[in-house]
Amino acid sequence: MSQFLTEHLPGVDDLLSDYRRRLVRYPAPVSPAAGLGQRPEYRMLGHTIDHRLRISLGAPTGQPIKEGIVRAAIDDGGWPAPDVISTVQAAGPVLLKELDQYESSEGQPLACDSETEDRLVRLCHVASSFEAIFRHVGWIRSNSLGSSRPGATLDEIVDAVPPYIVDDIRQQMRLAAHPGPFDGLRQLPAAQRVCGPVFDGSLHVGGADADFILRGQLIDCKATIRPERMGRAELYQLAGYLLLDYSDSYSIDSVGLYLSRQGALIDWNVADFLGFMGAQLELPDLRAACRYALTDGAAGTPPPPEVQRRPLPRPRNAPPVQGALFGDLS
Repeated sequence: MSQFLTEHLPGVDDLLSDYRRRLVRYPAPVSPAAGLGQRPEYRMLGHTIDHRLRISLGAPTGQPIKEGIVRAAIDDGGWPAPDVISTVQAAGPVLLKELDQYESSEGQPLACDSETEDRLVRLCHVASSFEAIFRHVGWIRSNSLGSSRPGATLDEIVDAVPPYIVDDIRQQMRLAAHPGPFDGLRQLPAAQRVCGPVFDGSLHVGGADADFILRGQLIDCKATIRPERMGRAELYQLAGYLLLDYSDSYSIDSVGLYLSRQGALIDWNVADFLGFMGAQLELPDLRAACRYALTDGAAGTPPPPEVQRRPLPRPRNAPPVQGALFGDLS
């Protein structure tokens, strides 16, 4: 997939330049305030805010969490101990049952009353730990669930989530409401709120699923404290999701990065996005070519159409020359 994107979307630097130019409009990201001797779990915080945002959209659980509960049986070289694994797997269904109460076609508030919100954020963090087991096809030693007390209840596991995590997610949720877009997005009709979308071509790249498709906009949530350091990988990730929707089943018309620590949505319509990246094929033909490349032209996979490659229209917001900011990457 990486080779295909590099060949067919060679202008990613232009898109990166536009992203960085627009990024400077937003305030500095908020940061987690971990206690003395604590190192923030940045990756897990990113998963946790994603789950909390999904709850605001009325979609509290997903298949990765459920699969993580099952795959918790796969230890990491004898860690954690069998009795800890049994404890964690017993807590999993209880977690799912509690989260199910937040499923709603109307969505959920971005902030609940203090006690409920505290519990909800902690549940999201535990859910993220199960999802991490799914993503890694088993345990990794940094997963805090592995430190659970044998025989612990879900309440004990939830209460063990550090307070700084609760505080950090709550401040990100406040930003999601203002200046962020989620207060309006959660009020969309249920059919326009898709969480964890899986695409026609997901299995061709190991089962990739995106964060959100909201009102036809593909959104990837990033909880980074250094948004200026995001680069080609994140933009190619967006492009990959867009191309894997071979049949246009989600009718994606725009794509964007949501920076949850700034409440900032930086987005592009599809024509501008592909134009910045130097695409020489229209989207349907790019998707067909991508499918053909990822399946090695397997039986039943039609070859991409024979078309004359031609540049897409220049993006409306494209600067006359590439900005110097890209040269400052470090």
